[in-house]
Formats: sequence, structure tokens, C-alpha cells
Amino acid sequence: MLHRPRGKPANRWRSRSLAAAIAGLLAAALVATGGPAHADPTRTVSFSGDFTTAFPNPDRGFHNRYEIINDPAVNDYATNNSRAGFSPDMLDRTFARARADGDTLIHSYVHLDKYQTQPLPQELLDNLASGLAAVRASGMKIVLRFAYTWDSYPNVSEAQVEAHIAALAPVLNANADVIDHFEAGFLGMWGEWHDSAYTDAFNQTQAEARYRVIATELDDFPAGVPIAIRYPIFTYEILQRTTPPPGCTLPNNCLLTQAQKDRLGFHDDCFLSDSADMGTYDQNSWLGWFDIDTKKQWVYDMATSTGGNQLVGGETCDSAGDDDAAGVNAQYELSHQHWTEINEDYAPVNINLWKAANLPASGNDPAETLFTRAKRKLGYRLRLVDATFSGTATPGSAFSFSAHLANDGYASPIQQRPVYLVFDDGTHRYDVSLSQVDIRTWRSGPVTLPAQTVTLPAGMAPGSYTLALWLPDQSASLHGNPAYDIRLANTGTWNATTGYNVLATGVTVGPCPGDCTPPSAPVLVSPGHTTTSATLSWTGATDNVGVVGYAVYRGGTLVASPTGTTFTDTGLPPGAYRYTVVARDAAGNASAPSNAVTVGVGCVDCAPPSTPGGLISPGQTGSTVALSWSPSTDNVGVTGYRVYRGGTLVGSPTGTTFTDTGLTAATSYTYTVAAVDAAGNASPPSAPLTVSTAAPPPVGLVLDDFDGTPAYPSAAQNDLGKWTGGNCFTNGGGAGSESGGALALQYNACGWFGSDVNTDLSGYTYLVIRIKGAAGGEQAHFNVNLGGVTKVFADFTLDGGGHPAIGTAYQDIEVPMAANGINRASPGQLAMGFWYGGSGTITIDSISFQ
Repeated sequence: MLHRPRGKPANRWRSRSLAAAIAGLLAAALVATGGPAHADPTRTVSFSGDFTTAFPNPDRGFHNRYEIINDPAVNDYATNNSRAGFSPDMLDRTFARARADGDTLIHSYVHLDKYQTQPLPQELLDNLASGLAAVRASGMKIVLRFAYTWDSYPNVSEAQVEAHIAALAPVLNANADVIDHFEAGFLGMWGEWHDSAYTDAFNQTQAEARYRVIATELDDFPAGVPIAIRYPIFTYEILQRTTPPPGCTLPNNCLLTQAQKDRLGFHDDCFLSDSADMGTYDQNSWLGWFDIDTKKQWVYDMATSTGGNQLVGGETCDSAGDDDAAGVNAQYELSHQHWTEINEDYAPVNINLWKAANLPASGNDPAETLFTRAKRKLGYRLRLVDATFSGTATPGSAFSFSAHLANDGYASPIQQRPVYLVFDDGTHRYDVSLSQVDIRTWRSGPVTLPAQTVTLPAGMAPGSYTLALWLPDQSASLHGNPAYDIRLANTGTWNATTGYNVLATGVTVGPCPGDCTPPSAPVLVSPGHTTTSATLSWTGATDNVGVVGYAVYRGGTLVASPTGTTFTDTGLPPGAYRYTVVARDAAGNASAPSNAVTVGVGCVDCAPPSTPGGLISPGQTGSTVALSWSPSTDNVGVTGYRVYRGGTLVGSPTGTTFTDTGLTAATSYTYTVAAVDAAGNASPPSAPLTVSTAAPPPVGLVLDDFDGTPAYPSAAQNDLGKWTGGNCFTNGGGAGSESGGALALQYNACGWFGSDVNTDLSGYTYLVIRIKGAAGGEQAHFNVNLGGVTKVFADFTLDGGGHPAIGTAYQDIEVPMAANGINRASPGQLAMGFWYGGSGTITIDSISFQ
């Protein structure tokens, strides 16, 4: 237990008067049963839940991506234009975008491309250390993944990987306080554990190498910090191991301890992209064959040996094949897999779908978008229901405490953190540990904190105290920063300055030195207003001794201290003003604030509309961007919207759609939307949306543009003058049908299309297919064969690490041939097979090589 007296050095423990502390702490009354604290054996306080606010909390929520290594000398990616998909804010060590979004996590790759065959330089390690220091200074935490290649097959020996882990370990251990978790990394493209010499799931020898790498990370990286693996099949094989793998040089014969097994989590890099999350669930193993549902159940059942959730996080992909506009699948999987964090930026096809999905009210959840619901509920969302504690408190004696809570989030807290009862009288502060409490077991649903009996400090100063619950970070280095403290989802309990959650005021410790009972809370009304003033009145508060006056607050600022029960606030410019009143007695005890009253001064309609949500772009051309958003609400009525490109007003539609024209092809633009009402009140701007216009039409070697010359299928020739045809489709007599300059292929688990290339493509980089689907998401329904490579279309890797995703509008999907192993010198025939159980229609506008 800690005692923090007046006079400690500057920071959160600075001195303040008890009356000012209570007025700033409470925003809503706490309902107490029973009489004054000194008269009852126990005191029970009930709390009001906050079911709507998406407030920040540590170790959970959406994350943004940054390049934490910002020195180009050691990181080739540390420039604004080095790779497609990178942007300047990824190099911002103030993390302004993440903080503006209300996020507490960031994600960063640590690119080791330059060091596949050599030791890590000290300059990289030093830059990593300074980057982690910047994370700490920002009040955030980081998710790290180490990777050797971005979009190619890595060739790094196991010995080199383990040497790099050993070199990184001192920096990571010294900065463990701000590392939220690791993604296993090191192996495969993007460190995703595929496409490498160690990631063949059917190869038992490679399984031993995978195990040794994970065991090395668990041994060398900071204890207690989770490590997430992408593929459930690899986690399964690791957890099944009961005998040491050959060549083990680690402690415990390389066999994992239970504590290490508890640290293994799951990161899904293609959440809801298709029924198997783009290969995440359909990999199988030398250990056996397991269907997709079985492997999903493994994730549903993930739990630590002590009963908490294991870490689940990741990102979506450029495909929404198993997502849906109503948000049903996402809500089910987020809650059943117990997601803690997810990428806010990748990929827009899914994130924008969530922003546009308007969910009805359900249970304690209000009507809101799926994006907002996920922002509230990712990870834990702990809410106090009631607390019961000793009605009398004596220094050096026992004090009992119990509580009922609820976890309204998807998962329990992943990392351990201490729990304290705080006694604070404005001059002294005592932090009393509830050492038997493990909040990692507080899973979704009702939570009971059984009775805890603690001993109060013997030297505790007698007086009237505020009692609070404090859940700081487990690292002592972060105790002084309330950004790392857990805020409970209640109204009127959170103190942002101290980082604790107020349970009650007027808790008497020792003999009461005079009057320790605060007055009751006033009830506030506004009987009238003028064009420049607001009149307030309230019911008189009651007190065991007597009320001596009141404090009137306008928007949290003290504006008057009358002794009576009325006040007129004058000299106000037009606007809406929010007032509360607090009663005080002669001993300085302050009541809880009154109810809040908003008064409109100098205007009939002072309230702005709500902020527009769900801003998306349903379509783009080379010169236009189409936008749509969810309607705003207003106390009188929304009359229109203002659309901004950057900071420039570009449109004022009355509805919830707008098309921006006259734009430059292949250029990114950022939009926001504000709602306005008839009185001219404007809402805050929506969340920004960055959209790129379409690229100019491709040029290059055209295999077929299906414009009727030569006619398909009767001519049996493509635009190269070589054979083409198809069979087993349900349209065009089995061959598909050409119409309007495009080829439609309608299939039902059957269909084959072929078109001979037989031309050296060494001078071309991309296979470009201009394609759309009838429903979208058809990329998993067929394979493509070219140059000796056959892959399901969804499994081809695109520049930047994404995968093909077919939408309902035409788009040019550019498949880099060399990166996907296609033999450009001898491409043979381009063929498509539709044997994967899907049914639907795709329409191909052209196939070319660029």
C-alpha cells in the first residue's frame, strides 16, 4: 500500500482542496443505500452505466500503422514515397492521427530486409529504442512485427533469425512497458508465416524450426507479453508438442511452460475476407486434416489456464466476401473470437462497410454504426454495477470491499494489472492493494469481485475521504500517467487527472473531525432566458449541519457562488450553455453535481446536428469520386450537408450522396462531411475518408478485350490471334457470352475458360484483369493458371501485400507476375477453373499484360 502525502514532487499527486476535488470528480450522483458511513456496518453504492461513449482505454481498440524505425539509413521504408500504400503520417512519432482517432495502440513493422545475411547494426537498435521512447511519451502502446521481406520469398536461415532475436531482446526488454504484444513475424512474406522455407504446414521438419523460433521468442522477448501467430494450425501444432524438437539449445528442453502457452495469441490478417479468411483457416497439417469449422472453434475456445481470454487481433483484407452490410457476421465473430484490437485503416472495403452498417439498439447497446460499436467493445469494457464496503474505517484496521461489475466488451483484459482502493482527502492519498484480484479473468458478461479484506495504513490521517478504484498499468514506470489507467464505463466516476474511478465521497476514516457528511445534490431547472442571459433555480440541498452556499458551473467552469437558490448568468453571446450546481456546507463538504440543464440564449435553435457517420465512397472513375454517408439528426431538422475536399468546400447537397468531379486520375483525396440545420448550426465534421481516383486505362499487350473482334466463341481466337474458348458455364451454350464489350461467365461449381498466350512476356510486369462480379467477393470461386502457376484468384499476392478482391464495379486487378512465380518467358495458356463450390457470375472487360 502506498501513502502519497502533500508535498510530493509534481505530477498527478499534486495537492488540491477536498471541495474542489469532489466538484471535479463527480458528474452524476451516486445512489447510496443506508445512512451515513459512520452509522452503518456497510455501505452500498449503485452506479449508472455509460453505454454510448467510445472513450479510449489502454491495451485495446482500433490501431493505426506507423513506421517506428524512421531512419532511412537502416530502414528502406522510412521515406514517404518508398512503397505503394505508405503515407507521410506513418513516419510521425507524435502519432497525431492515432491520438485524434482516440486510439491507444499503434502497429509497426520492423523491416529487416537489409539484414537477411548479416547482424543487426547498432544504429537500428538505437533507432528502435528511440521510437519506443516516443510511444511512451505519447501515452500509447505498440504492436510489433519483424519481417524480412515485403512481397517476395525470404531466404533467411534459422540461425540468423535466432541471432536477430537475441540482438533485439535487450532493447525490447528495456521497453517492455510500452509493448502491447508481438505478432510472431520473422518467417515468410511480411512475417506472416507463409511463402518461406519454414512455413509448409505439411512438413514436420519445418514444424520443428517453427517451434524453435517461437520458443526463442518466448524465452528472449519480455516475459508476459503475448505473441500472436496468424494460422491456428501452427498454434495447434505448437501446443501439441510434448517432446523436445531436435537441435534444442533452449531452457526446459524447448518445451513451453504453461505461462508461455498462455501468451500465445492469434492475429488474423484477412478477417472476413472469405469463408476461410483468405487461407487463414483452410491450411492443414502433417498432424492431420481439420475442417474450417473445427479450426474456428479452436479460436472460439482460446483461453488461458487461469480462465482469461488469449489475445486475438489483426486486420481485414481488400475483400469482404464473408462480411455483410448488416454487420451480422462481424458482430458474431468479434464477440465469439473475443477480439481485442484491429487495424483501423486496412482495408477500407471492410472498414467502410462497418461505418455504413447502421445497427439497431440491442440490449444495452444503443443504435449506432458497427464501426462505433466495435470502437466501444473491442477488448474489455468494464462497468461498475454496485460496490459494498465498510461503513466505518479505522487506521491500521480491516476494511472490506466487494463489487459487482459487467464486462460489456468482447474480451477480458489480456495483460495483468494491479487493482487498488484509493483513499484521497485532497491532502493525503493512500493506495491500498487488492492483491488477490486478477482482472484477466473478468470475461464478457457479469463479473463478481468477491469480498476483499485489506488492512488500512496504521498512520492514515483521520478525515473524510473520496474512495476510488484504480487500475493502473502493471509497469511502475507508467503509474504516473493516467493515459495507461483503465476507465470504467460509468457516468460520473472517471477522474482524468488522477486516472482513478470514484466510488463514493464522505468516507470517514477514524474519528470524524467535525462535519464529514456532504449535502444532498440540488435539482436544477431554468425558468427563463433572454437574448443575453440565462436564469437558473434549484431546490435547496439538505445537510446534517447546514448548507452555506452553492457553486454554479457553466460547462465545467465556476461562474458564481450564490448563497441562495437562484442565479442569472448575464452578458452571454448567442449559443447553447450547459449548467450544473453543487451545494457546500461550512466544513467544505461538497455535494454531487445537480442534473445538467442546457439553455439556449439569443437563438431559437442553438443545437447543431449530430456528426454524419458512415462516410464511404461507393465508386470512383479517373475524374470522379462518389460519396455517401448516414443521415444526421437534429432537434429541429437537418437541411443539408457540406462536403469538404481537404479544407475546401466542394458541395452542399441536401441528401446523403454527392459526386465530386473534375479530379485527376490515380490521385488521393481526403473528404469530410458536416451537417447543417435551418438556423445555420453546423455539426462537427465526419471522420475523414481518403479515396483514390481510378488509374488511366491500361495499355500494353492485350490478350482479349472482348469487343466482338474476333467474335467469341465462334471465332475461337483471342486478340493475339490464338485459340480461346470455354465450357461448362450455364450461359452462352457452356462457353459464356460476350456482350457490350465484355465476357460474362455464369457458373455453378463448374466452368473452364482458356486463352492461349504462348508469347514471351518478359517485358511485362503485370497480368491485368479488368473484372467485376454480380455480387462481389467472387475471387475465391475460381483459380487462374499461367506460366506454371495455379492459384485460387484470391490467393495471388498484389503489390503492397494485398490480395485480389472482386467488387460489383469494374476494377483493374494487377497481379505482379514475377512475385507470384509466373514464368513470363514461357506463359503457355491462361486458364480459369470454376470448381470450388461457388455459384455466380463474373464479367471480364479485358485481359492484358502491362
